[in-house]
Amino acid sequence: MSIKDETVIPSDERNVEIKARVGSDEEFQRRVQVARELTKSTGELLVQKDVFFNILDDSKGGRFKLRYLQPPTPSQLIYYVRPNKTGPKLSTFNRVDVDDPALLEKILAQSNGVKGTLEKERYLFLHDQTRIHMDKVKHLGNFMEFEVCLRPDQTVEEGQRIADELMKVFNIRDEDLMTGAYFDELN
Repeated sequence: MSIKDETVIPSDERNVEIKARVGSDEEFQRRVQVARELTKSTGELLVQKDVFFNILDDSKGGRFKLRYLQPPTPSQLIYYVRPNKTGPKLSTFNRVDVDDPALLEKILAQSNGVKGTLEKERYLFLHDQTRIHMDKVKHLGNFMEFEVCLRPDQTVEEGQRIADELMKVFNIRDEDLMTGAYFDELN
């Protein structure tokens, strides 16, 4: 009999997140410009398609999706939990790169069932530990999102302070904030 190494399961990744509606195309472009000036970059354009799947219990704000990305970037399978409330909120998630997303989608559709699909163009900007997303969501409109990626030693409150500061920089009003995910708006 031999002693086997225990498998180490990584901790959930964590971020503090806000989502906000951005009304007009002009306001969207203005905020893209603010992001460019803040990050001193042009941003990266990502075309994404998210396929959402049914899960056993979604009462805790959990969502399960397959995100198609343009090669050479691998697609991703993502499970995340985020409460449906306005303002900065903690999101915990796990993700894994996927080499054959079409086959995985078929398997998950057969086993779990598909809730729906969401398509968007995303401009990604990186500012310190925050991912700034400027999103044009098909059938929904213009949005922006902050994901303050927390280090293991950081508190949620520290992430909330960073998100609050960025909300001021981008002039995001409380009434612009969303409670749920983009996908929730489609239903």
